[in-house]
Amino acid sequence: MKKKLFFCIYCLLIPFSSFAESAIKGVNPADNVTKLELLPSLNVIDAEGSPSITTLGLKYDKELYGAYGINFELPLSYFSGHGISSSGIGDLRLRGRGQYRFGKNVIIAATEFILPTASSDNLGMKQYTFDPTLAYVYAFSSNIFAALVGKQFISLENLEPRKYQDINHTQVRLLMGYLSNKGWWLALDPQLWINDENGRQEYLVEAELGTMLNRTTGIWTRVGKRVGGDWHRNDWSILLGIRFIPSKQ
Repeated sequence: MKKKLFFCIYCLLIPFSSFAESAIKGVNPADNVTKLELLPSLNVIDAEGSPSITTLGLKYDKELYGAYGINFELPLSYFSGHGISSSGIGDLRLRGRGQYRFGKNVIIAATEFILPTASSDNLGMKQYTFDPTLAYVYAFSSNIFAALVGKQFISLENLEPRKYQDINHTQVRLLMGYLSNKGWWLALDPQLWINDENGRQEYLVEAELGTMLNRTTGIWTRVGKRVGGDWHRNDWSILLGIRFIPSKQ
């Protein structure tokens, strides 16, 4: 009787323990997985709600050889404000990354290129940029992680220098996440943005809550709010994400 009871409990625990270890992927920056993401979002630039940019981001991430990866992201956007509106594609983002693991630690080096493919001046930056990134991720346990991320946005070529200031920005993030054994997650992402051209700063906090619908599909929402500083990039934002991950991973 005891053996049968133990066997029944063991059979019940196997799927839950397996789910806890493998189901929540793509939240921790150290996760190197192949995935497709649909990212509808709304960014409101000032407190009165105008202007605003509504975007559907299409992002594909490809894992390469375990420690490397590439991805691209193309937004489809709609701008409304100042008595004008426009819609079309935004700037294309191309990224590459590599990582090194030792124990509970992961160091990630990445780079991004933004290409001015936007179909309207309101939907892009009109600049080619080079954006190197360096991140350190520490796993406190299988459920809790923290990541310190630094990213620099550098203008390589400004297509309209009389109209737009060269991009020279610094972003510093402290991402903290909790991954539940039941398949949901919570993340907090405080950020510091620095405009290196004029020294202005913006403080931003984003929070994310998501869940896995099954082993291959996750959904989440992320809200962001500007909380201070003398630089005003956006006032608040909301994003709804859908992630598809091949079941073989």
